[in-house]
Amino acid sequence: MTEIVMNRSELAAEIAARLREDVASRLREEVAAAMKAQNVGVATTATTAEGEGVSFGDFLKCVATNDVQRLRAVYKSSKALDETTGAGGGFLVPTQFEERIRAVGAPMLFDQLVAAGRGPLMLRTNAAELALPVLEQDQAPNVESSALVGGVRLIWREQSADVAESEPKFEQKIFRPHSADAYVAAATELITDAPQALEDTLVTLFGRAYAVLKARVMLRGTGVGQPRGIVGHPASISVTRATGSSSQADNDTSTILAMIQRLLPGSATAVWIAHPFWRARLMATRLSETLLYTVNGQSLVYGDTLAGIPIAYSEHLPAVAEAGSLVLADLSYYAFVERAGFSVAFSEHVRFLKRQSVWLFGVRIDGAPLVNAPLILADGAGNNTVSPFVQIAQGS
Repeated sequence: MTEIVMNRSELAAEIAARLREDVASRLREEVAAAMKAQNVGVATTATTAEGEGVSFGDFLKCVATNDVQRLRAVYKSSKALDETTGAGGGFLVPTQFEERIRAVGAPMLFDQLVAAGRGPLMLRTNAAELALPVLEQDQAPNVESSALVGGVRLIWREQSADVAESEPKFEQKIFRPHSADAYVAAATELITDAPQALEDTLVTLFGRAYAVLKARVMLRGTGVGQPRGIVGHPASISVTRATGSSSQADNDTSTILAMIQRLLPGSATAVWIAHPFWRARLMATRLSETLLYTVNGQSLVYGDTLAGIPIAYSEHLPAVAEAGSLVLADLSYYAFVERAGFSVAFSEHVRFLKRQSVWLFGVRIDGAPLVNAPLILADGAGNNTVSPFVQIAQGS
């Protein structure tokens, strides 16, 4: 046996280190227990009190067999009701499985923007509508104030004189989440023979479809039965394409600089969003001898920047020659509202003769810019406007 000799100070240090390790270990166990108790995380399997396996595949199987008792007792899932018709909707997806579906969209445009801190204002509600008070920033400001503060200004006052009135002007933006659904047909045998394979397939399909939907409506939503996008919105400023030079690159550079000029000052989270076919043209733009386009400047989608501002690409923008194919946006001025909870419904009758079952995945969302029109600068000119949303006009 090897004898270990320590002096008093070394022994005290060893005891302190052991105590720290013990405390840290117990703290990790307590955090893990708390997370498990609240169903936090993205675990795909768990165990009920009866020792039965819990998974998204099992949840889908319960939906398919209409096992309401297990859905309520094990998954705490209830029927989602359709408020417009009163008919029963699908079953609400448990939180831990909902997070798995959301996580699938992480590499896609909308989630990339949010993760980079350049996405829209994300809100959730359990109500049929959400009223959001916002400043009226599209009114002509006093020259001693700014449209950004909704009419509030500090007014000079002589000693003992009354304080002049200066109140902010508010308006209410009403968001009413709209329903959007997708269905997937799968062989009936999958439900009983390979629920795990069905689980992975549906999670991937629904997660990607939802990520695509969010990007599409944020950019080009019509506002009729769906969110309102920024392209063509009354708050978006349209910048005419420069045509004065014989060089396409010089014209594109002039257009880009004009778009930056019209961006709302102080937009620290602005981002370019472009149709993918813009990339080659943008890479040729330069200011004097300096390229405006930097490859791998920041980790956002392609990781490129244009004039120091991150740039992302989306197939959901119009083609290069169309208006809105290149956008400069501060998406913090866009609100995206989700009705809490996804829903899943099942039918074995829709494609009965094909021996296929249909899974219906539902979400409810709304979204819109938080300004109604471009903002007027307080320079006294009265017609100099800027906006958090700037788009390129139609042209070649």
